[in-house]
Amino acid sequence: MDNSEKKALPKYSVVIPVYNSEATLNELCRRLASVFESNGLLYEIILVNDASSDKSWQVMKDLKKNYRFLKIIQLMRNFGQHNALICGFHYVTGNYVITMDDDLQNPPEEIPKMISKINDGYDVVIGAQIVKQHSIFKNFSSFIIRYLNERIFNKPKELRLSSFRILTRAVTDEIKTLKTPYPYISGQMLSITRNIVNVDVIHDKRKFGKSTYTFRKLLNLAFNLVINYSSLPLRVLTLIGISVSAVSFCMGMFFIAKKVVVGIPVSGWTSVVVLLSFFNGLLLIIISIIGEYLGRIINEVSNRQQFVVREKLID
Repeated sequence: MDNSEKKALPKYSVVIPVYNSEATLNELCRRLASVFESNGLLYEIILVNDASSDKSWQVMKDLKKNYRFLKIIQLMRNFGQHNALICGFHYVTGNYVITMDDDLQNPPEEIPKMISKINDGYDVVIGAQIVKQHSIFKNFSSFIIRYLNERIFNKPKELRLSSFRILTRAVTDEIKTLKTPYPYISGQMLSITRNIVNVDVIHDKRKFGKSTYTFRKLLNLAFNLVINYSSLPLRVLTLIGISVSAVSFCMGMFFIAKKVVVGIPVSGWTSVVVLLSFFNGLLLIIISIIGEYLGRIINEVSNRQQFVVREKLID
């Protein structure tokens, strides 16, 4: 390329959170470069290392020497996939932002399909896997997350979510303004725009290692969705409280009537202990959930950081 092309700003920014992916980064960058350059598109790749425990950062520094449009960022600690993406959004310069995983299950060769679709005027185009190469457990977990998205964010049932997507710069800039320490890109995206469409893409099998999305992480994601983006637990507790109060009132009226009509012998202590244990347990659950909300409100108002950068090479 001549000097004028080198100085031109990229039109497409690819943001990829990296975690323990030393085995895939070389092939991933090579295939991305091939896709964009073969289509004559100006691009940049932004790799955000989420405190990997392997040699991912060293591999990224080696790749930086070979790719002109590569930006690499090292986070201070593990902040999570969504926080790493938010970090990457702060360094994009393209008109469109592409997000994808680092495990090669999102084929870079499918990107032109999404670019073609977003040129029709959409704000977001999401790659919908034709056949998901996931375990039964992960497919079930995805079903739970999909259900929560429909209930909390009013996601259309026909819309399929994934981390393989292309967004306009306007959408990513708006996502950056939401300073929650518990970001959820798909939910924030649905809150900003409904001009979203799917395009079918291939989902490859994992070449190396195992998925880092454990049951604990998926459970934590579901918990964050319910607590941070809805008042569903409080509503459930309200219904439980009303139900328990109604039952207690009916029981009280029954025993008063029985006392007046036929009399009642002295009650045993067993029923008293059982009722006290039940109501005390219920109170503890209510207090715990309210405490969780209060703790997260404190994190929000105290401006807890979404990410902290240890090192970056972005020139």
